[in-house]
Amino acid sequence: MNPVAGKRLTYKRMRPNPLFEECLEKLHEEARLNNTNYLPIIKEAMSSLSKYPLPLKSGADCAILKGFNKSLCGLLDKYVLEAVSKNCLSHNTTTTDEVIDLENYPSSVSKDFTSKSTHEIIDVETCNKSIIHHKDNIDNSPRSSCSEILPKKGIYKPQFKSGAFAILMGLLELYKQNIENNVSKDEIIHVAQKYCEESFKVAKTVRYSAWSSMARLVKKGFVIKSRGKNIQYALTEKGVSMAYNLWNEYETKSSTNKFMFQKPKEDVDIRNVSTSDNFINLAEMDHLEKINTSPEEVLTNHPVIYLPANCYDIVLLIDKNEKNGNEDSFHNYPDLKYELRSLKVGDFTWIARNRVSNEELVLPYIIERKRMDDLGASIKDGRFHEQKFRLRKCGLKHVFYLVESYDKNKHVGLPLPSLMQALANTRIQDGFKIYYTDSLIKSHRFLAMMTKRLQVEYMNKSLCGASCDPKDGMLMTFNYFNKSSVKTKVLSVTEMFIKMLLQLKGMSVEKALAITSIYKTPKSLLTAFENCDTKQGALLLAPLKYGDLNRNVGPTVSKTVFQLFTSY
Repeated sequence: MNPVAGKRLTYKRMRPNPLFEECLEKLHEEARLNNTNYLPIIKEAMSSLSKYPLPLKSGADCAILKGFNKSLCGLLDKYVLEAVSKNCLSHNTTTTDEVIDLENYPSSVSKDFTSKSTHEIIDVETCNKSIIHHKDNIDNSPRSSCSEILPKKGIYKPQFKSGAFAILMGLLELYKQNIENNVSKDEIIHVAQKYCEESFKVAKTVRYSAWSSMARLVKKGFVIKSRGKNIQYALTEKGVSMAYNLWNEYETKSSTNKFMFQKPKEDVDIRNVSTSDNFINLAEMDHLEKINTSPEEVLTNHPVIYLPANCYDIVLLIDKNEKNGNEDSFHNYPDLKYELRSLKVGDFTWIARNRVSNEELVLPYIIERKRMDDLGASIKDGRFHEQKFRLRKCGLKHVFYLVESYDKNKHVGLPLPSLMQALANTRIQDGFKIYYTDSLIKSHRFLAMMTKRLQVEYMNKSLCGASCDPKDGMLMTFNYFNKSSVKTKVLSVTEMFIKMLLQLKGMSVEKALAITSIYKTPKSLLTAFENCDTKQGALLLAPLKYGDLNRNVGPTVSKTVFQLFTSY
């Protein structure tokens, strides 16, 4: 078949979106006559639409063009919908302005193509007539007002779980309790905190807090602020109406606030709690094994401590070094039970305390909090690996790393990818759980949520333990946990050998444990090296398996250890 001779066929849409252009022209004229400040917005939209060569199917598709905001896109959709409802063809139909260059084109091909395009032109003319016929009706339509381009100024409504929302809820709760109309700031904060995710009390260096929303509520007329030495606040009639509307919506929504501030009940279902906060789901974690040991049974020589179901409290223990100045870090959670103690390992853990005898058992959860700058410093000075080793040896099954952002993670001592890689290794190799937060307030909220979920997890469960290492579902007492985790405790030869090996470059905890499982002491390793020649000694430790994947220790680490203990 011979190729077609002649010029290249050109198919160009001069007006690919006629309805949208009609709408923008009408809006431009209205804005020009009224001299409104929407005129630059419409001009920019008209300019970008005229340069776009393809047809757009809806107003939402126009969002990719410059000058089209959400309101303008919605207005275009209304315009097209009205035109279509009046039997107008789709705005994507080809128009008579399309240019087709048929010069020097074969007559047979030209005839077929012209016949096809003539049919299209007839339809377009019908569409144009329909547009012109209904133009006056569309121009008079209230929907096409250019004031819809920007959001309308409607009734102010506080966002769910915001500071303003919490203040209105707190004032409404005090209003229902028949308390005097005027209440102080402290009274409002005490009641309102449970309805808000942000803190009402922040450091003096922080400008914004949840209480900052009070100024807007006063300005909008929802709250009256009294003048005088002792400033007090009260709801207006408008504020009471808004607060009741918000309360009705609050009752139908599930949130972490409700879950944290309600007392644990048997019918609490953590699956119904909103997961927008991305909290740890304890249901997905390994549960404790069933405890079949009776309180009369004795493990080794230590008496068993038995805590009957629903006869103990779950208490959060906070290391004294985590105390944030003189400010009470958890004042926002009045129902949270916590204590400050000296923890020898980790920063946070939980205990179950008997309400009568005050006997305490440590739950198998422990958290190490790391701010990003502290994480970088601990990696450089070697504390990071030493802390992970002690956390693995503490006897608690579930170890968390609570990683907190710092100054947008710009100045954290090490490159951010290096820190993220270290955390990924901690998660994969060490089996620790990593949780990220944006601020100290979010960290406190995470701990409060964990405490609440542990209360639900251990509801109707009996616990028992002793002053010994946990095994077969048994827990250990707090005193034994703290004594066994002391950093300066007397170490065995093997434990000291492990700590010595960890100082070597490329040595991990798993590799050190693999080496010490075969060679318990440095002397036994030296003896093995003496019985080998130089080549065999350098590769003596290479085939040893470590970790869950049974990987080899490798020749590099083996050679490093060999050079440390020999004179070669």
